[in-house]
Amino acid sequence: MLFKSQQQNVAIIGINRETSELLSMLLDAGGARVLRIINHEYEDLADLRKLPHLDIIINTTNDSEVLLRLKSLGLRNAEIIGGLSARILFLSGAKDYASEQMTFDRARILNSLYEIKQAVLLSKNKEELLKLFLHVAMGTCNADTGSIMLLDSQKRFLKIEMSDGLSGEVIKSTVQKLGKGIAGKVARTGKPVLLKGTVENAERGETGRLDLASSICCPIVIRNEVVGVLNVNSKQKGHDFTERDLSYIKELTDFTADVIKTSKEFDRTATESFALSLVSAAQDIFNLPDYPFEERLNLLLLKIANAYNAVICNYYQYFDDTKMFLAQASNSFNRDLLKGKRIKLNDAIASKVVEKGGTVCLDAAEPSSPGRKWYIAHPVFVDKRLDGLLFLHFVSNKTDVSEDVRTLEKVGDLIAIELGKNAERTQLRMQSTKLSAVSEASFNIASATTLRDLVNFVLPNACLIMEAEAAVFWLLNPVSDRLDLYSSFTIDNPDRLRDFEKLDALILDKTVPGDDALLIADLRKQGYVEPDKTDYPRSLLNKIFGRGGQVAAAFSLYGKKSLDMYGSRAFTAGDKEVFLKFCLQFNKGLAKLMPYFDEKR
Repeated sequence: MLFKSQQQNVAIIGINRETSELLSMLLDAGGARVLRIINHEYEDLADLRKLPHLDIIINTTNDSEVLLRLKSLGLRNAEIIGGLSARILFLSGAKDYASEQMTFDRARILNSLYEIKQAVLLSKNKEELLKLFLHVAMGTCNADTGSIMLLDSQKRFLKIEMSDGLSGEVIKSTVQKLGKGIAGKVARTGKPVLLKGTVENAERGETGRLDLASSICCPIVIRNEVVGVLNVNSKQKGHDFTERDLSYIKELTDFTADVIKTSKEFDRTATESFALSLVSAAQDIFNLPDYPFEERLNLLLLKIANAYNAVICNYYQYFDDTKMFLAQASNSFNRDLLKGKRIKLNDAIASKVVEKGGTVCLDAAEPSSPGRKWYIAHPVFVDKRLDGLLFLHFVSNKTDVSEDVRTLEKVGDLIAIELGKNAERTQLRMQSTKLSAVSEASFNIASATTLRDLVNFVLPNACLIMEAEAAVFWLLNPVSDRLDLYSSFTIDNPDRLRDFEKLDALILDKTVPGDDALLIADLRKQGYVEPDKTDYPRSLLNKIFGRGGQVAAAFSLYGKKSLDMYGSRAFTAGDKEVFLKFCLQFNKGLAKLMPYFDEKR
């Protein structure tokens, strides 16, 4: 604890402007003997172990990693404080405060705290200042132990936020229910208590101890609402706290409340600023010129991962036929994700997202660190259809990531908008390319000399142009006056041709001739394919060719296999338009090679 000797042996960590200013002030104020200044970037912090009788380590780096390294040194007799705490302790009447032989000038301490509260942004130094206030409370009241307990977000339990003189086991196990025990009752009533002498366990509550001679428990109030309590305890027999001590602690809790209030407001502002910054960065990335969409998406995922110091940030595309999410973009820039080795999202998370239809957030303990593993999966909808999922995995000490979830949802909404725009651009580009391909194919169709040559050219080229999995063509048998299967074609699975032919025969019974084409975007929803047959095609394009008011031929395309990563996985109205133009050329070829249809009908 601070305030333990007249002359404090001090080491300063960090070579910066604050160290320079602080050193000059310490030398002028007295009460501190600077033994060593260490440049943490080049010197070994372990050298602190060589300093005899080191009392205080002043860390001016504002670097959390340096603080962890200092704590790991295990210097039990040395207190680690920040620059701000050093200014308060040593520069505000320090000569009087540093000696336990002298009486603390409480009025001067409170005045100094007030001046510094007005001069600095406390919200950036919450942990340091809460620790400082607790030390000031204990030092000025000559207390042996103390703690600051704050209510949880649901205002049901008090948990220790800052403590001194308590074991780690006590800190972890102390959870005081509101209204129970001394701290719980103070938090509920908002009235401080001064206890003298041994207090029975029943009155102290679950965390009460018989080894305490005297205690003060004072509520921390913000806007007439209790947010926590400040406790100081004496174990020394004959050293009982007084009403004057209680009055002083009440004044000190006002400063503690200001720190918590300002910190909460700062945290809220910082969170809003972080969310706006991330969304703005996402917009800037999507507006980058001359970058393919998938690369811009990769850049955004990298930005998100860096912002959260995340382990991974992926975008998974959803396949409705298999109910699977497969990775299509990643902060890792692992191109294997995009070259056939598609990583599948964890089945448990995938099922939760599909079942809930909204964001899923999971967490688990992290054995190797005090933090927790967080998993946030946010579904992305395009035109009210589940297109994919934004997935973020990071490790954090946070116990509540609701704000992070909301931020990720905002970014996900922006991704959905950009995916929709990209799909439109892709569709227009592909449609233009397909129409050009149809124009080129028309020359080959017109030059075909036999029906077999015509069909052998049309079926594979139709699959290539329309990105179809299979094509089936039926022709009228003049003798039986029925459509007979003339030819079929598939790009990658000849063994399934028979299945396509059977399915097409079933659909032909329900089609009629006309100028329009039939588009079925989802064969399962229409009842043509059983729901459990996930390997069957999803969509269909069909055109009936007529002669003299009768059906003369039928042509079908099955199962769109989009060549573009972010293109539609089912035939669209744009595809239907291209298909009709292709069928117009096909029909001209049929009319040229089969004039007897017109003669017969």
